[in-house]
Amino acid sequence: MAFSNDVLREALKQVSDRRKKAQREFEKQKSDIYEAHPELSDIDNQMQIKASRAALLMFSGNTFEAEKLQKELNELTVQKARILKSAELPEVPECCCKKCNDTGYCDGKLCECVTDLAASLSYTSLLGDMPLDVSTFDSFDLDYYSEEKNEKGVSPRRQMSAILKICRDFAEKFPEGKNLLFTGSSGLGKTHLSLAIANEVLKKGHSVVYGSAQNLITEVSRETFDRSGSTAKIDSLNSCELLILDDLGTEFSTQLSSSIVYNIINTRLLRGLSTVISTNLDIKQINDTYSERVASRIIGSYTVCPCFGNDIRLIKAKKAKK
Repeated sequence: MAFSNDVLREALKQVSDRRKKAQREFEKQKSDIYEAHPELSDIDNQMQIKASRAALLMFSGNTFEAEKLQKELNELTVQKARILKSAELPEVPECCCKKCNDTGYCDGKLCECVTDLAASLSYTSLLGDMPLDVSTFDSFDLDYYSEEKNEKGVSPRRQMSAILKICRDFAEKFPEGKNLLFTGSSGLGKTHLSLAIANEVLKKGHSVVYGSAQNLITEVSRETFDRSGSTAKIDSLNSCELLILDDLGTEFSTQLSSSIVYNIINTRLLRGLSTVISTNLDIKQINDTYSERVASRIIGSYTVCPCFGNDIRLIKAKKAKK
């Protein structure tokens, strides 16, 4: 399961921080117990002295005296353990994850606690940008779409009902390396459907990166010319399991922005990673704006979902005034 490098680093940091916190609390509890039981310090001193003497005796060949000291050491160890147990001091710091003891790794691999936390961080990050709690499939209201048929004999409600089914199937079967392109004018529910997909995908524990094309392209452009050599944002866009690129075409169009869009789309296709794009542009306009190679990759690898109908935002605004 792939997560953006930023999210993964933050998850590992949080696991490390809670390990350090557990260690600090353990040491504080131990210090309090030693203060309440001064005999513990005396036991430690005796154990240190006897252990050193036993080692010297063993080295000199006096095994009889060494074994005698070892028995005394064992008695002191039992005595110390009895005091600590009565004071309810755990044997080791109480870590949150019993599998990895908050190291973040099990058998050389990332522990489930890290991936679970990374998924939660992805959800929290996305939730901070957009209202995921209201952008669900269940809250997508088809009543806002007219049943009046167009010249092709298809009504907006029928069209959006079909697109809603495509989105549900996409989320249910994820990850299958599929890609979606929502086209159509503003206020038709493209972003709502994108976030509804994100909602379901995140619940399944997959990594999601969401952003407007304008913001993501600006961040990648800044990173491209950053002398520090950081590629965190580019890595994030190229490695997350689902990328949602919202409002493609609203950014300032330049040769660099076109190149960035192509690189993102092409890299993710080569890696078999899913991308959901929403745009006010149609395929011809995408071709004119970003080049034929971008349009051809979308046509060949994306399920195109043309959205149409009346602007839902305007409909809601009119209802609110009544």
